[in-house]
Amino acid sequence: MGWKDTLAAADTAIKASNLDEAEKLLRQAELEKKAESMGQPETKSVDTSARLPFGDASAEPAPESTDTIAVKSWFAQKYGAVDTGVQQVATELYGRDYRHVAWAKAADFVRYIRTGQADPKLHRTLLYSPEQILEAVASGRTVAELKATQIESQDTLGGYLVPEDVRDRIVKRLVGMTIMREVAEKITTTRDRVTFPVALGGDDRYTTSVRATWVDESPTSSQAETNATFGQVTIPVHTLMAHTPVSKNLLEDSAGANAIVPFLERAFAEAIAIVEDEAFLIGDGVAKPQGVLNGNSTGGPFTYAYGAVQVVNSGGATSLTGDAFRNVPYAIASQYRQQGGIWAMARGSVRVVKTLKDGSGAYLWADRNQQLQNGQPTKLEGYDIKESEALASPTTASGTAYTANVYPVLFICRGAYLIVDRVGMDVQRYDDATTARTNSIVVVARYRVGGQVIDPWRIATMKVSA
Repeated sequence: MGWKDTLAAADTAIKASNLDEAEKLLRQAELEKKAESMGQPETKSVDTSARLPFGDASAEPAPESTDTIAVKSWFAQKYGAVDTGVQQVATELYGRDYRHVAWAKAADFVRYIRTGQADPKLHRTLLYSPEQILEAVASGRTVAELKATQIESQDTLGGYLVPEDVRDRIVKRLVGMTIMREVAEKITTTRDRVTFPVALGGDDRYTTSVRATWVDESPTSSQAETNATFGQVTIPVHTLMAHTPVSKNLLEDSAGANAIVPFLERAFAEAIAIVEDEAFLIGDGVAKPQGVLNGNSTGGPFTYAYGAVQVVNSGGATSLTGDAFRNVPYAIASQYRQQGGIWAMARGSVRVVKTLKDGSGAYLWADRNQQLQNGQPTKLEGYDIKESEALASPTTASGTAYTANVYPVLFICRGAYLIVDRVGMDVQRYDDATTARTNSIVVVARYRVGGQVIDPWRIATMKVSA
């Protein structure tokens, strides 16, 4: 078997995501090629050992080695075609061969999870994905700003900085598993807090203080005044930790090694989704995001300096009524509601809504455009219903009575809440006497996120009250 056959085997291993095996085969192919060339006329060799993990963008490009085709194949399979502008920025950030840096980081991450060993130059490296670079370029961020982000991310406490495409996939999984990420605004930061402007002066017709007025040839000063006014909200970034045991047998098995990263992505996304969504809904802001139902009260429930969440009484001292559900969306001005919204409630409240009847005993929402029908997308008054057990439920599993003065139902329009994700998720691997007895290791992820209501007038809640 010649070096070309070995290289083909490495390519097969890459396509199967078996990075450790592929790396061994690539090294073997390199050695076989050198052995085959012995006795051939001497050619000038170029040392490419400095290619990983960082290269000098001004240096002469290294000649194509036996692993180049395989790495290009891996990169194309993982990221697809990469924009020329992205390649240029990546070159300035990581040197001539961004593909090899990405390859090395991905392989090193798997190696760290399997063995606890990592390349000291790679384990604290923030490696932007091509998608992140493209988004940064589109938003006007400079290479200098991206480099500054890399440096700041290295100050994060913890262990191994995961490849950013892994963090991205975890965050994208959260969108399909949570309520708030579906309707919230989302930004990414490298800081411990974000100061965000909020528009003031809005009302039931306008979103800001800007007004338009018909004027004659000589308008008065009051007619011409259309200045927007803004406030500010500071959103701190908090730390959330998730952990999962991983079988050593799984890590030792080559097929298991291929599955370890997807397994971690799935496990951490599921754990993070439950905890963060609860914080976005009801968090008190102490060491966690401030949720929709825990604003700083200044004159009533959920009132902010820049607006208030609308409150609609349920119509019963301990119960919900059909009229209240009809009224809730209309507590929000039409310009916000027209942008789309969702209901949020616990499954017990969904059951209560489905069992509401009129005076003749007919279900209120029975067979109305397939709303609230089993097996159909769950909607109420035309808006999707999302379930979260963080919100209040009836006092008994099969009952319809609630504790008085709780807020079991939310109606949230898009853009009402801001989620701040911090770059640089990291993981730590623990293998000690405790884990050894269970033939496993423990992987702990540190994930940093913040959140707060920025447009409270886009939210209405139902209060259990007559």
